[in-house]
Amino acid sequence: MIFTFDDTDDRDRASDGVSRYGVYLRRYTKLFAPCDGDGAVTADPGEFAAAAWQVATSPTMAPPYLDWTAERLQSVTFTHSEHDAALIARVQVAVPRPAALADTRLFADWDRGDRWNRGYHVPDDAAMARRPAMLTSTLLLFHIPAADLYAPRFAPDRLTVTDAKASLSWLAALLHGRVAPVLAALDTGAGGAGVAR
Repeated sequence: MIFTFDDTDDRDRASDGVSRYGVYLRRYTKLFAPCDGDGAVTADPGEFAAAAWQVATSPTMAPPYLDWTAERLQSVTFTHSEHDAALIARVQVAVPRPAALADTRLFADWDRGDRWNRGYHVPDDAAMARRPAMLTSTLLLFHIPAADLYAPRFAPDRLTVTDAKASLSWLAALLHGRVAPVLAALDTGAGGAGVAR
């Protein structure tokens, strides 16, 4: 699974003794306000899932309750469809430079970190002072109908950790199914080789 949930840390570091994520949910209840103003908490599965994800991930929660293990994954954000009750997932993924840019050796590539901090990172200021960087990525867009998402059981009356965690698990599983094949293709064969520096 690309996405991970730190339930042990969530419980052990909880200031209320129950759930650190729950404490953050109570701090950010305004994110769960329904757009139509009906009730205290949105019952719309898309609105609810997007708010639950925003609270669970960095930079809102640091360290986050929900994180990912895929090194190429840069960000996951959501917008709402303008045409129907759906979420649009926006997944930014680091990719090798396209062939047309392969010979632009003036530019550094993604900083690959070290064995303790693997990934595709933006070079630090000192590295960019020595050499400019060209960081190539692609944006994956997924339409996720509200009917495919978890419907919060306790909304619109109240916001619960149970609903928020169930919504996150559901959405993470959907995204895993769509993003994992792309990451696998990039990390195997010619797609994973990148450009030599």
